Amino acid sequence: MFYIVNYYKQANYAQYVEERRKKDINILTFPFLEVHQNNMENIFTDREIDLDLTSAVKMMDQNEAIPYFLEKMVCILDTMKDTSITFIVCEKYLEPLLNVFPYFSKGTEVEIEVQTTESNKAELITEVHESFNKIKIVDKENFERLKKALDNQLIGHEAFKQNIIKELEVYKYFNKQIKDQPIFSLFLLGPSGTGKTEIGRTLHRYLDDDSPVAKINLANYKSESSLSSLIGSPPGYIGSQEDSDLVRKIKISNAGVLIIDEFEKADGAIHNFFLQLLEEGRFDDALGNIHDLDGYIIVFTSNFSKEDFIKEVPSELRSRFNLVFECSYLNTDDRKKYVEKSIKGYIENTEEELSQDDLEKIVQTINYSEESNLRNLKKLVRKEFYKYISSKIAK
Repeated sequence: MFYIVNYYKQANYAQYVEERRKKDINILTFPFLEVHQNNMENIFTDREIDLDLTSAVKMMDQNEAIPYFLEKMVCILDTMKDTSITFIVCEKYLEPLLNVFPYFSKGTEVEIEVQTTESNKAELITEVHESFNKIKIVDKENFERLKKALDNQLIGHEAFKQNIIKELEVYKYFNKQIKDQPIFSLFLLGPSGTGKTEIGRTLHRYLDDDSPVAKINLANYKSESSLSSLIGSPPGYIGSQEDSDLVRKIKISNAGVLIIDEFEKADGAIHNFFLQLLEEGRFDDALGNIHDLDGYIIVFTSNFSKEDFIKEVPSELRSRFNLVFECSYLNTDDRKKYVEKSIKGYIENTEEELSQDDLEKIVQTINYSEESNLRNLKKLVRKEFYKYISSKIAK
């Protein structure tokens, strides 16, 4: 078993992809192989395919199973005699690949018919390396303002408020001074209805209250193509020229906050993706475009208990989170404050004039002492607020 692997310069990758597309030649990636490993015979029906091994090499240090899996995939591909496969890798990762896999041999640099001029040089580079517009938490003058915002906007969770300020101060130093930590990652555990997602929304509002929240719910990414849905389809497949779900949502948000809900639904491919993202601060989509998230806050939420978290999330990924915090239900006093805050928000947006006395009357109709789930409590508040407003209008 002996294979030639050609190499490419990252700056030219987008043009290479476009050239191959024009020739109806698909370029597949390692994440795509991983997702479709049980359906290889149906996937590899084209007569000519490029297989980019760059992602596999990047992940070898974090996952000891990657070399075995890649060798297994190569053996399977070798049985598909009707398909001509060209192995390629980014020039930067060629030597690491050859050192681990002796059955690969260095080929030649892939030929790309690109005429680069001074006028289009910047445009070509932008195609493969994109930094999103974002407000960086580390650029704030201090965290006193954030502390006040959390106290004013977030009911309860006092221990969390103290812990996150401390961790962000450490993060700011290492991100800004040492240039050692690209992303601040927060993992929130606990049962449904404890306000985990609301914590992420509060951070978003503090940084930028005008743009939409960038939120991904992993309950929508449970199929075999979960990673492809998240970061985009390989060239030649439906939707391959469109922004992926993740890129699209980040582009329309300027806060520098990304919320990943229901992480308990994530599979191994998603685990590996976030392992690389938290380590490097950037990710490659299926077309090889590099997206830089340096300075971002990523808030992961999950209904995991602490025991489930340790059992289900790989240790190498767990070690990448800056802060892991288990949220619990609010006590009765805090639930009352939550109800009052919600009603005040509705009063500010209604055309009817309501007084403090009106607010207190609405609060009295809500049995907040018996309902601990904030999502259900919010439904009760809406229902009783509407009922009160309707009766007031009718008079």
